[in-house]
Amino acid sequence: MLGQKLLDLINSATARLEKKGVESARVNVERMLCAALECQRVDLYVDPDRIVASEIILRLEEMLSKRLADEPLQYILGETEFYGLRIKCDRRALIPRPETEFVVSKAIDCLEHLDRLYILDLACGTGCIGIALAMNLPQASITAVDISEDAISLAKENAMRHNLITRFRFAAGDMFSAIGNHGTLYDAVVCNPPYIRVGEWEMLQRQIRDFEPKRALLSGEDGLDFIRLMLKQVSEFLVPGGYLIFEIGQGQADKVRQLITETGTLQFIETVQDYAAIERVVVARRTI
Repeated sequence: MLGQKLLDLINSATARLEKKGVESARVNVERMLCAALECQRVDLYVDPDRIVASEIILRLEEMLSKRLADEPLQYILGETEFYGLRIKCDRRALIPRPETEFVVSKAIDCLEHLDRLYILDLACGTGCIGIALAMNLPQASITAVDISEDAISLAKENAMRHNLITRFRFAAGDMFSAIGNHGTLYDAVVCNPPYIRVGEWEMLQRQIRDFEPKRALLSGEDGLDFIRLMLKQVSEFLVPGGYLIFEIGQGQADKVRQLITETGTLQFIETVQDYAAIERVVVARRTI
């Protein structure tokens, strides 16, 4: 295979993704080329007429083939950005979304004044929430749990990537059973739970349905099975006044407020809107 001008390569690859209907096709191509060339996006246009070596073109072709088959770009690249951090991601766990950053921001606001912190990252997935909190709250120790052993292994890799492994404890198991009765009460439980309704599954994009772990997404007929169980049990693991901060789906806020009130042990504090003005994060506290 002969070399090709960089700009011609970008344009031809973009056209192929656009024909497939891939959103932000040019950005996808630029990011894949940056991975192949080990450069920044701006570097692609410093000398757009330079000839790209055949081995780079082959590497790009491998990535394009995956993207054309609807594999998420984040899995192809093997990482994504979350709260300013590079988080390793693959099919072992859900891809971190920008909306989940609001969980981190709110937790920092609520907890930064405390001298020492014990935080439980429930259903941790890649570990992105706990890692972002550990980076921004140096006084925090994090327990990260997930029902998936594969997700736990990925979260450990991310903690090591950011030199945080000594501040983490990891455990695999179903919700709070993962931590058992070791006696620790947490200042905060943070969570991005599954909250997609079963009836919505077929309406999701194919790149979600075919590649991301179903168990990390679906949660019963109304999308609240996980949240409902979490609310019933969480107070046993919180200090008096401790925070529960978690993500919810569109249109779930009113029902979640009701469920919090019904616990008798939690007080609803507020919801936080995301970039689209959707109530995305719920903040509650264990009543004293």
